[in-house]
Amino acid sequence: MDRAIAEKLMAALMRFTEPFNDITELTGEITDERERKDFRRPLGEIGVRLYTAMLPIIRQYPDLDPDKDEPWYRAMISGERSV
Repeated sequence: MDRAIAEKLMAALMRFTEPFNDITELTGEITDERERKDFRRPLGEIGVRLYTAMLPIIRQYPDLDPDKDEPWYRAMISGERSV
């Protein structure tokens, strides 16, 4: 994939994540546990699919990985057991 396209795709995918995270956070206000879980399950599936869409870009251009600077991610890559 051309890098310019990869950058545009990653930027577009990242613009989607902020409102998605807001929605996920709002579900924490649902007091009924069953109802909250029922709402969060499909959101989790969307999150997995979003990350899966990013994987081809991340594999080809690791520097575009939005998590590359996160301590937990660096620990995972380096093989450390805890952050």
